[in-house]
Amino acid sequence: AVVSTQSTGIIEITEYNKIPSGISADRWFLFTWIVMVPVTIATAVNAYIQEMEHLSHGPPPYIPYDHLTQKTRRYPWGDGKRSLFFHPKYNAIPGEGYLADIE
Repeated sequence: AVVSTQSTGIIEITEYNKIPSGISADRWFLFTWIVMVPVTIATAVNAYIQEMEHLSHGPPPYIPYDHLTQKTRRYPWGDGKRSLFFHPKYNAIPGEGYLADIE
């Protein structure tokens, strides 16, 4: 039961209301190491395999759709056509195509 003292106004918790935190902490510790660490490793391996499969083939053929290449102004760096995160193998230059196809 909860007992409040009149002189200090502090609420004291008796033995009846204490939570057995040792059991809970042990369960979470075991859950973390026995369940979550292997699940995290399996997820990382699956993501790596999927990414390697995705990178094993080249990009799709370039089709110059008008709605994908609309730009109102050029980028302020380089030739103005390549974005900040441009990759020559996977990103096409708007209106021209992939660099491997151009060269």
